[in-house]
Amino acid sequence: MSPVQKRRIFIALLLLMLVFAGIAGKLFWIQIATAESYSSRDINLVKNSVIQRQRALVLQSGRGQILDRHGKPMTGKMAKALVAFPIHSDYQMSRQDADRLARILQTSSERWLTFLQNLKEPQVWGAGESGAFAQLSDSQAGQIEALGLPNIKVVDMEDRYPAEMTARQLIGFIGQNPERVQELYGTDVAKGKMALTTKIGGSGLEKSFDTWLRGLGETSISYFTDAGKRPLAGLDARLIAPNNAYYPVKLVTTLDMDIEAKIEALMDKLGIKEGAAVVQDAEHGDVIAMASRPNFDQSDVRLSSNNWINYAVKATAPGSIFKTVVAAAALDEKVVSPTETFNCEGALGKYGFTCWLKGGHGPLTLEQGFAESCNIVFANVMKRLTAPQLERYANKLGVLNDVGWTGKTDTMEAFRQFDSEEPGQLFASHTPHDDEGVLMQTAIGQRDVRMTPLAASNLIVTLLHDGKGFEPRVVQEIQYQTGREMEKFPVKKLTSPDGVITAATSRTLLDWMREVVTDGTGQSLKGATWNLAGKSGTAQLQSGKQEKINQWFIGYGPVEAPKYAVSVVVKNTGPADKNQSMPLFKGIMDILAASGTSDSR
Repeated sequence: MSPVQKRRIFIALLLLMLVFAGIAGKLFWIQIATAESYSSRDINLVKNSVIQRQRALVLQSGRGQILDRHGKPMTGKMAKALVAFPIHSDYQMSRQDADRLARILQTSSERWLTFLQNLKEPQVWGAGESGAFAQLSDSQAGQIEALGLPNIKVVDMEDRYPAEMTARQLIGFIGQNPERVQELYGTDVAKGKMALTTKIGGSGLEKSFDTWLRGLGETSISYFTDAGKRPLAGLDARLIAPNNAYYPVKLVTTLDMDIEAKIEALMDKLGIKEGAAVVQDAEHGDVIAMASRPNFDQSDVRLSSNNWINYAVKATAPGSIFKTVVAAAALDEKVVSPTETFNCEGALGKYGFTCWLKGGHGPLTLEQGFAESCNIVFANVMKRLTAPQLERYANKLGVLNDVGWTGKTDTMEAFRQFDSEEPGQLFASHTPHDDEGVLMQTAIGQRDVRMTPLAASNLIVTLLHDGKGFEPRVVQEIQYQTGREMEKFPVKKLTSPDGVITAATSRTLLDWMREVVTDGTGQSLKGATWNLAGKSGTAQLQSGKQEKINQWFIGYGPVEAPKYAVSVVVKNTGPADKNQSMPLFKGIMDILAASGTSDSR
């Protein structure tokens, strides 16, 4: 062999040794030096390798609880459940044990044995596709534990959304959304702290407060397998849970769960298929109850359906409740004198504009026109106002913007409590603002006008405070598990660059709302427990070739010392359908009257 050939072989062997040394170094770096913090993303390879061998059943999501204002849990009810594991392959349950267990579970032995034989993963007895499971009584749990069977275990399992739960649309739901998980929590995914399949908030408070609610991780009962998914000897079922006394957190809302439940039961009793109700305390505007219909099941969410949408924060045609804004503008701008009358003959004589009372009301002052909700009076008043003036007063009363609590927190620069709250609307982008016919339709809350039930009830709160309103809260604070305060959401004033309406106008409108009940369109409310005041509204909508109606009533009570502001809307009813908004409003006020004094924090 020539010297040249020897040198070539030496160089090749040297290069080969360098390659092997590089591979060995890389393996050392991955497996030992940075196993728990690999790459710039700090990926935990040890944890991820364990996850690959682990078969787990989630018992608790690790999400924070949502509580009402009295500390009553609205989510996260704990219940006992039976879990079966496909482990101890040498063990076969005897017929005698199966019979005993079946009797305790109130099922047949055949059904239980079939369930057991089909196990490939840990599974909860009685679990359905919706996420519900068979809940055990304390007696059943004790009897099962006394059997001492090796492949079953009684556990405490979270029922995130109990069957009796209320305020479902406001609270929202959680679900899997890998793309959103990656977008919001990509760093945690890379570090192995969170999986792409982790359930996160999909709507409502679950979504808007997800950063706090998602907690530190799930509590699961697990067992470990080899590459062939066979149980590893010596590794029995074990409970795995985050070890932190401060988490999960508690979301303390302003809601009253008992009032909420009674209001929702009333809506169902009245047969309300589509609509919303909002109750705010008069002192600070906090939301005491917020109900939406149709209802939905958070464990079986169908996004193509609208039943999960919170109609309390969705803008819809307000009809005559918008006359409150027009009246505020007319009073503050002094375009109408108190004694001046407008003659209603049932029709204006142009634009096809008519009053709801076909025969007409005759001569009415603005005050009487408000009580009788006369369209002709407000059409004539609107002739003396401009579109910019009307827009300013709509802004002053907070009906064109989203009004829910917005502000800076310790972790966020701009945070909104209400998920997907919509702003109101006065004119559509294509609508000519200076057209007289358009302005007249706008003045009675028709055409392009839109308002949310939350903004409508908050309008009442604003009037009750001489034109100086609040940004309604639904969450007052977040607490650590220990009860210590984590985040505080203070009471905030509602501000507008257009300022506020005068105190005198606010008080006048509140007095006129009382006349609506004593002498006007709201006389069916006279028999309520409290003396009530408010404003009715009927908005006409076109749904294809069909005419639909939004029925509204907004107001406050008791008149002598207001405690609550309430708005209700019953959406998309037929033109000939009986009015349900006033029975609903009256029923809600009676519920509030029976509940005692508002517990405002």
